[in-house]
Amino acid sequence: MDVRKLDMQKLVAFLVDNAAGWIADQRERHAPGSEPLPDTTRAALKGYFEPATLARTRIRRVPVIENPVFYEEFENSGESIPLDFRVWAAITFDDVIVVNDAQVPGPPPHSVVFHELVHVVQFGMLGVEEFARRYIRRLAQSRFQYMAIPLETIAFDLQDRFENSRGRRFSAEGIVLTDLFGPESDDDEDGGILKLT
Repeated sequence: MDVRKLDMQKLVAFLVDNAAGWIADQRERHAPGSEPLPDTTRAALKGYFEPATLARTRIRRVPVIENPVFYEEFENSGESIPLDFRVWAAITFDDVIVVNDAQVPGPPPHSVVFHELVHVVQFGMLGVEEFARRYIRRLAQSRFQYMAIPLETIAFDLQDRFENSRGRRFSAEGIVLTDLFGPESDDDEDGGILKLT
């Protein structure tokens, strides 16, 4: 297939279908080698996330995060890949956080895990297919600008708020719920960015 010949709607459909499958496959691949969040991480993030979320989330270190196999379609067409996961510090596959040793050689900072836990919550509320649909649709609409994806924007906003909270706890899960299903949610074509004060 030549991805250059796909209109935007077909390209988004191709990416959503493949991304949802990739997320599910990666979750199954990494879950057996994963471990619970370390006690120190759970203690640092307690109060920001529900105890059940912290308990069910797993973490795994890998030498490098691999790009999806379906990226070959872009390379074979002479196109740039949408996002290069090999340079990311971490990525979340449903409830499994995968940390990239090439980018984070030591224990991941609490703020990195916090960011990824926002995605765990988003996956839990949306499911894998809806998460993939929202992520890819907004990525394509922004002409593949990563920082324009509302699911990432809220994760970065909350990560920044956590880093500046000086231990003052806030419910990250409550904010994610409002962001996903509130009046300005990404349910429609227009909403999705929650502004924090």
